[in-house]
Amino acid sequence: MHMFKISFHKALKSNRATRNPVQYRSNFLGRLGKIQASYFVLGSILSSGCIALTGCGGLVPATTSSATAGSLTVTPTSIAFGSVTVGSPATSNVSLVNASSNPVVISQISSSNSLFSYDGAGTVPITVAANSTTNLNVQFAPSAAGSASGQLTITSNSLVTPSATIQLTGTGVVATASTPGLTVNSSSVSFGNVAVGTPSTQSLTLTSSGTAAVTVSAASLSGTGFTMSGATFPLTLNPSQTATLSLQFEPTVTGAATGNLTITSNAASNSTDVVALSGTGVPLEVDLTWSAPSTSDSIAGYNIYRAASSTSSFARLNASVNSPASFMDSTVTAGTTYQYYVTSVDSAGTESTPSNTATVAVP
Repeated sequence: MHMFKISFHKALKSNRATRNPVQYRSNFLGRLGKIQASYFVLGSILSSGCIALTGCGGLVPATTSSATAGSLTVTPTSIAFGSVTVGSPATSNVSLVNASSNPVVISQISSSNSLFSYDGAGTVPITVAANSTTNLNVQFAPSAAGSASGQLTITSNSLVTPSATIQLTGTGVVATASTPGLTVNSSSVSFGNVAVGTPSTQSLTLTSSGTAAVTVSAASLSGTGFTMSGATFPLTLNPSQTATLSLQFEPTVTGAATGNLTITSNAASNSTDVVALSGTGVPLEVDLTWSAPSTSDSIAGYNIYRAASSTSSFARLNASVNSPASFMDSTVTAGTTYQYYVTSVDSAGTESTPSNTATVAVP
């Protein structure tokens, strides 16, 4: 309150004496009334605030706001789900990061396309605490084949990002029926020439080439001298899985041999595969060669001697003198080791001393 001090001064006699005291009082009271009225107006102004006055700091109107200084960062800002099978929804994660010191309240989450949804629907408001992260799972569930797009909008009371939008895309595809398939890496196997009594081996690969597991129920062989190992039937192979069969040809006689491997499975196509087998049995033999002596002008031929590893008794193999400096022994037995030496015979029939001994193991 402003105080006004009123002072009275002595009047000069010459002046005051001539004035009417009553009139003077009346004028004073009138001035006082004006002062009081002015004070009343000033008091009214002060009571209504500092609108028209300057220099009256400290009187600030109170204000309120529902927003905070928190900031909300949404990552990623776009999600491409790619190709998604109808009936098998795909899910991707979204991070809601509040890196500020104030909590952020998410008041609404909405999707512009019903094919895209998020977990926790209907649970808003969601409070993301200060310096924390909340994860949101976004799902794409196509109902038919074709591309789809939409956006997820997240509304909060953040002053920095009050509305964040995530772009969404995906393509629905129809799943194809799973079918079993079987592929054999060769339709024929040729063993070539194989010595009688000596086995020769080759491999055959079976591959599950369908989109479902294939079951090989049986594999059977025909033809003399052919055998198989490496798998037990029935055999189930998952897609892209393989199995190796070991095929063997061991002729017992000389001459050509043929056969078939028949493979039966539940493959959607070619449930029966036939692999042709062939081979030729040739005599089991040992080929011997040697160098002629320096005095070969008088040599009529050679005698060849052999002894089995189980005995040291050598026996002559040739019935008559062998003219060339080579000999083929076709009377050997598989799995036996032999020793050989050669002698030269001149035109008079005189036989030389034995050559060095050569040892041969027949497989």
